[in-house]
Amino acid sequence: MPTSKLKSYLLLLFIVIFHCVQAQKGDFLLSHYSLDVDGLDNLNFELKVNEDGQLCIANRSGVLLYEGNNWEFKATPSAALSIDFDSLGHIFVGCAGDFGKFGFQDGKYQFISLNPNKTDESLYFKTIVRDSLAFFISETNVIRYHLGQHKSFINYLDDPDEHFTYLFEADGDIMVQTNKKIYRYHEDQLVDDLDWKLPENAQFLFFDKHPTREQYVAGTMDNKVYIYRKKNFYECKMSKFLTEHESFVNNGVWVDDNHFALSTLEDGIILYSNRKSKIVDVINHDKGLPDNEIYTIGRDHEGGLWISHEFGLSRLEIGVPFRSFTNYHGLEGNLKDIYWFKGHLYVSTSKGVFYLEKSLNYKNTVYYVPVKGGRATATTASVSKKQQKAQRSRGKKKGPTSGGTKGSTTKYERRVKKHLVSSGYEFIKVEGIEAKCEKFIRYKKKLLVASSNGLYEIIKEYDRKEKEYEHTAELVVHEPIRFTFIDNHEGRLVIANHYNEIKLYNHEDEIWVQEDQIDFHGEMVLSALHQHNGITWFATPSHLYRYDSLSSTYHDFREYKYHNQFIDEVRIAAIDNQLYLINSIGYFYLDGAKDTILEDTTLMQTIGRPVKHLQEHGGKVWVNNGEAWYQINRNKSLVKREIFGLFPNMSFITNYRDNIWLIDDSHELLKYYPSQDDSLVWKNHMYLREAKSNKGDVNINVKGPIAFEHDENSFYFEMARPDYRGLLQIEYQYMLSGLNDNWSEWSTNNQISFNYLPPGHYKLDIRSRDHFGQIQQLDTVKFTIKPPYWQTLWFYGLQIIFMTGLVFGSVIMNRQAQQKYVLVTEGLTILTIVMVIEFLQTVAGGTLGIESTPVIDFAIDVMIALCVFPLEQFLKKLMKVSRQGPGLNGMAFLDLFKFSKSETQKAKA
Repeated sequence: MPTSKLKSYLLLLFIVIFHCVQAQKGDFLLSHYSLDVDGLDNLNFELKVNEDGQLCIANRSGVLLYEGNNWEFKATPSAALSIDFDSLGHIFVGCAGDFGKFGFQDGKYQFISLNPNKTDESLYFKTIVRDSLAFFISETNVIRYHLGQHKSFINYLDDPDEHFTYLFEADGDIMVQTNKKIYRYHEDQLVDDLDWKLPENAQFLFFDKHPTREQYVAGTMDNKVYIYRKKNFYECKMSKFLTEHESFVNNGVWVDDNHFALSTLEDGIILYSNRKSKIVDVINHDKGLPDNEIYTIGRDHEGGLWISHEFGLSRLEIGVPFRSFTNYHGLEGNLKDIYWFKGHLYVSTSKGVFYLEKSLNYKNTVYYVPVKGGRATATTASVSKKQQKAQRSRGKKKGPTSGGTKGSTTKYERRVKKHLVSSGYEFIKVEGIEAKCEKFIRYKKKLLVASSNGLYEIIKEYDRKEKEYEHTAELVVHEPIRFTFIDNHEGRLVIANHYNEIKLYNHEDEIWVQEDQIDFHGEMVLSALHQHNGITWFATPSHLYRYDSLSSTYHDFREYKYHNQFIDEVRIAAIDNQLYLINSIGYFYLDGAKDTILEDTTLMQTIGRPVKHLQEHGGKVWVNNGEAWYQINRNKSLVKREIFGLFPNMSFITNYRDNIWLIDDSHELLKYYPSQDDSLVWKNHMYLREAKSNKGDVNINVKGPIAFEHDENSFYFEMARPDYRGLLQIEYQYMLSGLNDNWSEWSTNNQISFNYLPPGHYKLDIRSRDHFGQIQQLDTVKFTIKPPYWQTLWFYGLQIIFMTGLVFGSVIMNRQAQQKYVLVTEGLTILTIVMVIEFLQTVAGGTLGIESTPVIDFAIDVMIALCVFPLEQFLKKLMKVSRQGPGLNGMAFLDLFKFSKSETQKAKA
């Protein structure tokens, strides 16, 4: 073969192999959600995200709210068809036969109807809130509601054949579309002064504004898509695709600055790049979407597209550099390992081995050609009605026909031609393996895979007749393998089986022959590391063994004790020229000078406990500390891979041609593209999801402090911050000034409860902290708990007046008392004294306001009683003396305020 021709073949082969590996872009990530609300179905009419990032859904049963963790249902009087928000976050809803908003009424957060017509049967299919106005539209009317004046204005159409079809906003104006024209809403009038260069017969289905620019994506009922900018419409190339595929579009939204998405009734989601003017992908059932019929779509602040379908909700993530390969048909079982061999991607699973192959989809076209030769008999052929219609429309026939002179016939032959319709990829199972497969091993030019049944060799051969490659497997070693590796120093295969035996095999004449066996005396061998210098390390649950030579006759091995009491999986790696063992307890290294295994406290302090740990084919170790993944390089440098926090439960990771592949939770195969931008953006805010007292819901969005009665003194607050990716790991902290002036500890608990707060003035501050250290704080919630009426100043004043009256009444009765009124006077006196003392104790106790145990409370009451005891004696004397002469106690009233003469004389003496 000439050299130039050989180079051409090699170049062609390289291009084919490169294309097979690089053309497999994978699918966008999809997450699926089920509505966790009893009694509700999945029929949703509109999806929107408010300013905080909370997902709000207009559902047939009401309004659903979701922030990434919990569903919340708000009932409406009928099916909720449309939804929008004002600047304060109030939810406005258009329903079947009604429209309104959610607010506080009768101590409960609930739907408040704004429709004065109680017999309305209109379907308010679109709601728009702009500034201080809310618009609701049905087929028969447009209603404008003023948020400040709480008044409505209704517009009707004069033409009985005209009806409303759509309501949208463009260039700062509210536009109203009917089946005949488009009006501009201006000062409660439908103004026909539109100067747009409209597409012919345009009836808009959707009209969505770009997230940052003054342009819109618009779709019409004739399945055409336009970009609207400055009163001009520019048709997109995807209109041709929609026409060719007969796709029926029902909605469209911008996903980010570059992409917009269309939802269809039977073809899933069409993602379009406006910058490149091409379709990026069609996300349907083949790409992991549960159903191709889409109800509605909406975008969130994190670059995610929410998709509503019969089976719930799905979220399409296009802003992260990960692609999924699991949606390709044919892959079965739990995924274990992946490997590339001779241009093919191989995946080992619990049901065997599969390889990724390009698939071509063809359609057959039938045509007829006349048979060359002499006169032939007439033949008949069946032609479908669709073909006959096509033939008539073109004015001529194809296929069998009569021709020539009368009586002569021409014979035709039926032929079938294949046309390439589309191409894709699918997984095909390698024949010959019916076992749970684990790790791939490459031995020279052979690909081996370890399984529970033994070691298989995967053979790839080209079938010249079928013009395709065949992949088969052959069992070469029959052992229940725990793990295996190649002894590069001796060129042998080392197998550790489930009987705790280490067997060594040589490859002789295409046969694996057992050469030797190392006995560990029943001790379980968990893992091994074979170094290029020929040293092999084995880890058991209690010891690390060093073998300078793999042989049953070698007895100079060394053993080192370490901690692994839970028999955790152990990773053995060479890091910074030291041997490391990593398990769930910590990081351990072999100290050559001390000849012992020590714990690396520096890594423990830097990373944290290795909750989960993985190892690439090349030996590089990955550790998850429960919050983030860290990549430990051979030089002991660390790389914190925050974006890999999307997959905290991944079970495998490896690197191939500068792209990282991983298996998430044994079910999904993903590819990471580090060349793409992996910076994640969060625009969601923390908000108070719920505020309640022991008497009902609490409206915190009021100006000034909120006042509560004394018996409304128990409160519950629930915070939220939307996190649909699950990366933020939100923690919360609060401080209630008036009760204490210290911040609470950071906690993942998003609920705060206060029970039986005493009367007073309070300020509640709440803040959140995410995994990246970003802190958000809510506006201070100020509230006051009023004291009970018996603790108010005016009630104290009334009590003082009443007590004073009793005192004076007792004095007067004592002064005028006769023998027959002694008992009445004594009773009134005692009652007055008791009430005065009780009043003083109540005031003193309320003023001190000490919270303590019952024993301390009793001691305080005793102290207060002792303090007021002299006062009690003074009151007795005051009320039981007469004004002049001997009273009941034999003393005059004025004698209380001076010493008697005899006492003065006694004092002088």
